[in-house]
Amino acid sequence: MVAAVKKYGNVGKRKGATVRDVPANKWVKAMAQQFKREGKIQVPNCADLVKTCHGRERAPQSNDWYYLRAAAVLRRIYLRPGTGYGGLGKAFAVKKNRGSKPERTIKAAVGPLHWACKALESLKLIAKGKSKGRVLTREGRKRADTVAFNVKIHRRATTKKAKKAV
Repeated sequence: MVAAVKKYGNVGKRKGATVRDVPANKWVKAMAQQFKREGKIQVPNCADLVKTCHGRERAPQSNDWYYLRAAAVLRRIYLRPGTGYGGLGKAFAVKKNRGSKPERTIKAAVGPLHWACKALESLKLIAKGKSKGRVLTREGRKRADTVAFNVKIHRRATTKKAKKAV
């Protein structure tokens, strides 16, 4: 049997996508790749030494962990505008292994979160909220939704140089 052909295409369907419409891990990876490709986010000198939380045993093993954290912070602020460092610390909290004692939830270190927020503010993706925390700017929402749409349709974002080479 031949598969039925759609008559009307995309009529009546949503064309765009938001961050809420795509899986978190795929969006964060895609956004982190974009940050790394652009090269506008400055990674701190101590990024290879610092732990993300005192509940962790070691520093992150991945070289791209800072880009992933910045993308995850951007997603968190997108989903919950007005989130400050305390809320972000709770969002990235971990369970600390205390040996024979029960585990405890430990908030994430504020330093790397502060660096990520400053980097996103320098790109004009987030800004300080009127009453508290950080909020997304219009440019930040536009960029986040563009990446979400690319993730949804399984398109790999390419740079202008890559397009010219092809």
